[in-house]
Amino acid sequence: MDGIQHFKANSCINQKHSTAFLEVAALTDGEIINNNNIAQECGVHATTVNSYFDILEDTLLGYRIPAFTKVMKRRLVQAPRFYYFDVGIVNHLLHRKELVRGTADYGHAFEHLVTQELVAWLHYTHSDERLSYWRTYTGIEVDVVIGDARIAIEIKSTEEIQNKHLKNIKIFAEEHPDCRLIVVSLDMFTRRIGNIECMYVNDFFHLLWTEGL
Repeated sequence: MDGIQHFKANSCINQKHSTAFLEVAALTDGEIINNNNIAQECGVHATTVNSYFDILEDTLLGYRIPAFTKVMKRRLVQAPRFYYFDVGIVNHLLHRKELVRGTADYGHAFEHLVTQELVAWLHYTHSDERLSYWRTYTGIEVDVVIGDARIAIEIKSTEEIQNKHLKNIKIFAEEHPDCRLIVVSLDMFTRRIGNIECMYVNDFFHLLWTEGL
């Protein structure tokens, strides 16, 4: 983990604090960043936490995904999310050896994997479209939005897509009716449910890298 050692060397704060930050960042991987909460956990100032995230991005150890901020009807969360560049980094920092399907850890790792692939695809294709996420203050959320609501993607680690898994993306579509709607999951039967494309994750990856979105 040379990148982690490089971060510690550039963090400007003692190794204890930088190590604590790396672990807390792993615990909140894929979650909305709250600098004040992380600062309390690490024993540093909130401004220091922000500089730590800057260093993680500068050293290519992670990236922040901004919130989708085009307000139509509902008030939206504005803070970004943070992801390590690879889910393996999170597993290493949290000492996770085996992820069991159906658990919260597995769900977070699955979402991270798909998001990571989308980030890589956008960079590889030199796309100028921004990747963001959408969340209202009432907790309604869509995992990924590409561009100006050109595509919305929900990521579910379920093995059977049901109507309850489509609720949030349908709400998003009410405000953005021209958006392409995709749900990526472990359900092996790729199909359409109304105007929503439900894709098995392997089929989605194949489409992403052969035809694009």
